[in-house]
Amino acid sequence: MAIKAADQITITDLTDAYSVILTSEAFTFVGGTGGATSGSCSTQVAAFCGSNQCTNVTIGSITYPDEIEGTVSGSGTSSPSITFSIKSGKTLSQSREIEIPVTITNGSDVIVFNKKFSIAVAKTGATGTAGKTWGSGTAITGTASTGNTGYAGKVGDQYLNTSTWNLYTCATEGTATTAKWNKTGNIKGGTGTAGSKWYTGTGITGTSTTAAIYADSGVDNAAVDDQYLNVDTGNTYKCTVKGAPSAAKWVYAGNIAGADAILVSVLSTNGNAFKNNTGSTTLVAQVYVGDQQKNVNENTGVVDGGLGTIKWYKGYPTDTQPTGFPKAAGKLEVLASDVANIQAYTCQLEG
Repeated sequence: MAIKAADQITITDLTDAYSVILTSEAFTFVGGTGGATSGSCSTQVAAFCGSNQCTNVTIGSITYPDEIEGTVSGSGTSSPSITFSIKSGKTLSQSREIEIPVTITNGSDVIVFNKKFSIAVAKTGATGTAGKTWGSGTAITGTASTGNTGYAGKVGDQYLNTSTWNLYTCATEGTATTAKWNKTGNIKGGTGTAGSKWYTGTGITGTSTTAAIYADSGVDNAAVDDQYLNVDTGNTYKCTVKGAPSAAKWVYAGNIAGADAILVSVLSTNGNAFKNNTGSTTLVAQVYVGDQQKNVNENTGVVDGGLGTIKWYKGYPTDTQPTGFPKAAGKLEVLASDVANIQAYTCQLEG
């Protein structure tokens, strides 16, 4: 049985869970060529059960790198904080990662998280070698491969003559009269090949794959490979013989309105997420041929016009299907109890 079109939707069951966030998870110290020797940064810790903030958050014992020390304040409250500093007399020369043990006490729940705070260092780089300079204008006009003059420069400097588009590289340092420049090329390209053009109208019609003349095309001087779109039908045509309307030939190339395209889409009447394993939704199959929506029998899944039948699969059609699947119907009711965390449903038009 042929599969003519398909769509898929994923339903998710969201359950309240504990989470811990840091107001800042990383910091970069700025230092000299050897690294950073001073500075500090801070982060706050917050914990949530679902969307509710927890009020008893404790920071455990933190192991600090040799170059870093820290201070914890507010442990046991809703938002403790930690300040990290570079130790006096120490140099931070490389990145470090600090693990922060966090304990949440919420009623009878005691949950432990380990969060990570990243520390990096930005070092001042050594002074680089002076770069080469670019000059431009019409001062250097020579065409010899070596020995051209007219512009002061240092070895390796570049020059572009903006009139001739010749490129030069300085080979001998000097003034405008003593510097020697080698011609290294020209950046002006040749004339490019003209691209094809698009025309629109209603003068070229039909679906013949044999090239023909259309005197009413309205294209004065068509070129081979030019394209034409009939704005009424959506048909496109390609020019195979250039010329005036009385001589140019065009051939049918295709259609962009997708008049015969079949599309299946799935609509969920109550979104695609449940909360705490409660709720339900109905998945509705919608079938289109071009821009025309077709009727789907909600009980049998049969689509008008002999297009076929809608079938629902739990997961992918290649998966082992549970009892009741695949199911032929236009609609499918999904209960929260049908979804274990996350579940995909596939809808196929078969026939």
